[in-house]
Amino acid sequence: MGARRMSIFLRKGSGIVLAVAGTALVIRVLPLYLWPLALGALLIWGGWQLYIYDRYY
Repeated sequence: MGARRMSIFLRKGSGIVLAVAGTALVIRVLPLYLWPLALGALLIWGGWQLYIYDRYY
């Protein structure tokens, strides 16, 4: 049981590290005038996820 918990912890930790690295890369590269577009896309995606939440969970 302990090995499984460690595996889950490592997978989740690696996912967080990759997400932070990807976010830092996007923040450094994306020009200022594209931020509203990125924010809009994120809000659309988040709204869609909330809309379909009951269907899958």
